[in-house]
Amino acid sequence: MLEYKETIVIRRPVADVFQFMQDLQREHEWQPNLLKASQDPEGVAGVGTTRHYVSEFLGKQFQNTYVYTVYDPNQRVVYESTSKSDTQATSEILWKAVEGGTQVTLRVAAETSGLLRFVPRSLVTSVGKRELGESLNRLKNLLEDERQRPNSST
Repeated sequence: MLEYKETIVIRRPVADVFQFMQDLQREHEWQPNLLKASQDPEGVAGVGTTRHYVSEFLGKQFQNTYVYTVYDPNQRVVYESTSKSDTQATSEILWKAVEGGTQVTLRVAAETSGLLRFVPRSLVTSVGKRELGESLNRLKNLLEDERQRPNSST
């Protein structure tokens, strides 16, 4: 199993960061490899909510379906891929209030299968960790940019 995580501090309140990250319509803004996303049922997510993603990784397109297994607003979300997914993975996002903003930690644990089983594990881990870091940096830049601020708590 491959595991990697990245942490960043964003100068915004936890509620703002959580709300932005959970907005399915805005995920592509901070996850550049995300090509398509949908949710069932529509509306506010919770335990049992399913999200379907089409994304690109190492130049290949992957389709994955995830189910939320933990949903603690403003604190912790865990989602796991289903058997219908190209990649078997568990992802966890943690939000924590810290001095000056919100600490966000993203952790991924994945099995290499399908096309990825032919790619060296060290390369998959390296690229995954780099892309995770780039996504978090993008998120930070979006949320700290005054013009992008959602109307939420300040």
